[in-house]
Amino acid sequence: MLVPLSWLKEYVDIKLSPEKLGERLTEVGLGTEKIIKTNDDVIFEFEITPNRPDLLSILGIAREIAAIENTSIKFPKVLSDLKPQKKLPIKIETNASVNPRFTAIIIDGIKVKESPKWLSDRLIKIGQRPINNIVDITNYVMFELGNPIHAFDYDKIKGSLMKVHRTKGGEKFTSVDGVTYHLPKNAVVISDEDGIIDLCGIKGGLNSGTYDGTKTIFIRVPVEVPVLIRRTAASLSLRSQAS
Repeated sequence: MLVPLSWLKEYVDIKLSPEKLGERLTEVGLGTEKIIKTNDDVIFEFEITPNRPDLLSILGIAREIAAIENTSIKFPKVLSDLKPQKKLPIKIETNASVNPRFTAIIIDGIKVKESPKWLSDRLIKIGQRPINNIVDITNYVMFELGNPIHAFDYDKIKGSLMKVHRTKGGEKFTSVDGVTYHLPKNAVVISDEDGIIDLCGIKGGLNSGTYDGTKTIFIRVPVEVPVLIRRTAASLSLRSQAS
């Protein structure tokens, strides 16, 4: 996992030198593989072990550094006073056994375009290819907080229905990058009235992605069942950043 020092410093005060910080993090179990110095930053390459999923985010690593530095963490500011301008129809059908929490928001009147330079640059530093402002900001927040986020084109959700369920096995699904898969049994998916539009926690669907003509987006921030996501990813040999 690539982590820029400049990004970490937004959440925690760091007094140690990059080299010393790398040593201390390795001592507590966060293996520092490389320290790469660029013209304007220092990039750490960490090895995250399976028993420390809390470190699969910038904030998670910043929290570990705060413990080492004996200081407090500076959490990102969150807007809590948003008031809906209008309500758009959506019907959610879900099951806590496969989707413990379903949180989402619909944002209307957006314009898909190139991301601002600061966002593109930050994604490039962590090894991600900028795509557009909608995809990029969901990836940015996923890496920041460690929770997968996915944006759907709201107008492509047929019947305004989102049904979270397990597959029976053998269903076809075409991902946002155009690859078609035959899904195993018990994969967690979202379907609308026409069929599957999302392979939860792994890949979004080609039929619900955000493109140049997208005007309204449905952003989903879920809590998934880890073992179900892992089994499906392993069955398909499909390892994504979200999974």
